[in-house]
Amino acid sequence: MVQTALGRWLQRQLEIRQLSQMAAAAQAGVGVGTLSDILRRGHIPKVETLFRLADFFDTPRGEVLRLAAEEPPAPDEAEAEEEALIRELVQEFRQVPDAWKREVLAQVALFARLARRPPWRIIGDEEEEKDEPIASDQDAAA
Repeated sequence: MVQTALGRWLQRQLEIRQLSQMAAAAQAGVGVGTLSDILRRGHIPKVETLFRLADFFDTPRGEVLRLAAEEPPAPDEAEAEEEALIRELVQEFRQVPDAWKREVLAQVALFARLARRPPWRIIGDEEEEKDEPIASDQDAAA
């Protein structure tokens, strides 16, 4: 989760007014997905959307533009890679026929459960232990 100055401001506005993202989006005339992306992904929407949010939350437009212009903290490399994989997964999921989507989710959940299981070994796959040569009585006497 990337928290930006704009995201922190929006979160505070929702808390102060005790609004859900859905209610705020409907009343401000913006998409609920846009609010979610601002809060969770550090998304900076179009200026028109920023103005709608500023007007709805009774905040000067210039202030909201300033918040949007602040640099978000740079995600570490692992987080950036994970975000890229999530975007790719979502793009692939959107191409799956609607009738199959529940099954796709069930398969992903199965993979997650398998990943949490402790490792197990198949008989015969373990590395053979190398036996040290057994010393004979003659070797011991020498």
